[in-house]
Amino acid sequence: MKLSRILKIFSRHGSLRGHFSQYGEDVILHKLFGNKFSDGFYIDVGAHHPFRQSNTAYLWLMGWHGVNVDASKKSIALFNSVRTDDVNLWAAVVDDETGAKQSEITLYSNTDIDLCATCNPDLARDRQTTRTEVVPCLSLTEIIKRHAPKDKPIDFLNIDIEGFDQAVIAGIGNWVSKPRVICMEIYADSMRAAVDSEASMLLDKNGYDMITRIGHSAIFRLRDR
Repeated sequence: MKLSRILKIFSRHGSLRGHFSQYGEDVILHKLFGNKFSDGFYIDVGAHHPFRQSNTAYLWLMGWHGVNVDASKKSIALFNSVRTDDVNLWAAVVDDETGAKQSEITLYSNTDIDLCATCNPDLARDRQTTRTEVVPCLSLTEIIKRHAPKDKPIDFLNIDIEGFDQAVIAGIGNWVSKPRVICMEIYADSMRAAVDSEASMLLDKNGYDMITRIGHSAIFRLRDR
């Protein structure tokens, strides 16, 4: 691990944890990528916080870098203060059609940094959100086009955007680079239901296998890798 990055965690977070993810997703990622994989690239969509409930904090500690995207301006300010070598984008991530038509969208939330914030008005009503804010928006296809490395693959894509997860991967056929591993939320009552979901079937058609599911997070790996 990078000593300078460990020290940042102590100074900002007050402690060092064995894992940072909500359900232990980063434990699975550690097994997939191993200790020696120290030059990886991630895109974290709905990044939320540099450490708390983060699926990329462990990878960052190992020396990875990448792109962090969140609709909360306060979240991105935290990323800018900690992950100074990363690209940190203040934006809601939307589907290709929405991204082509508009540059802003309404975000519904209860606090400045809210795990349950959403751009889905129906979901916002169900969650009884109390705040609205107009924020910039970009499609995932456009983010990958602008920021994916030209000389290497995207190693890891994390998606957690409360109601838009499936919509933003619909344009996967237009991505200039396919990530080696994808983690995204799929709400389902069973593993079978998760495997049979539209998101899982779309990724299967594009060369991915679901290798595990932990909590609400399903992890997919590109075949022949």
